[in-house]
Amino acid sequence: MSNPLPNLSHTPVLLSASIPDEIAGTPDAQRIYDYVTALVRSLLGAGIPLIFGGHPTITPLVHRAARILGDRKPSISLYQLERFRGQEPPETADTATFDDTHWLGDPNLDIEVDLFQLRDPMTAQAQAAVFIGGKTTGFSGGKPGIRDEYERFRAHHPDGPAYLIGRLGGETAKLIAEATAGIDLEHNGLTPEARREVHASDDETIVAALIVHDLRQRLGAPGQPNNNRC
Repeated sequence: MSNPLPNLSHTPVLLSASIPDEIAGTPDAQRIYDYVTALVRSLLGAGIPLIFGGHPTITPLVHRAARILGDRKPSISLYQLERFRGQEPPETADTATFDDTHWLGDPNLDIEVDLFQLRDPMTAQAQAAVFIGGKTTGFSGGKPGIRDEYERFRAHHPDGPAYLIGRLGGETAKLIAEATAGIDLEHNGLTPEARREVHASDDETIVAALIVHDLRQRLGAPGQPNNNRC
């Protein structure tokens, strides 16, 4: 008799993704969409709650991937800035998919303060994090969003597992370069070979499967909710 799969319903994962300027409008921009879709399907399909900051290019992808689950109720926490209320994609209003939406920040505050009020609780809630792409120029705030969310996640969870998907470049690729210089920025359980796949593979389904498998190995308790903090 096979062992039951770990229950990861209490292990929310942060998805931090955006299209780097250098690939915007190129075929590689579509690859970001493919990776996000594969990850969302795999994470939600494994019963893993998802956390992400609403963005007009990412929110519709998450919505579409979640809807493919059919009758299975997804667990998604969507974080939005008040300064963009009224500009959000129409999918945001689908409470059957996004039933845990947080509108945070104050339009009258400096954008740096506003982003802190959004990203700090979002990264604190997550138990693990996945990073894809990310702007290296033209970003809001004092530093690239991917790096800011990575640093905030790491501050809340010093040993929490992170997964850097580098195929699409951007700020995530810069983090990978720093990690391969001898500093472990990820603290996940992937083998060196599997980590290289996540960093460089063209196959988003393999990358998603490796991440879900590692989350099950590292954070899941067979058949039981996982209440451990990272």
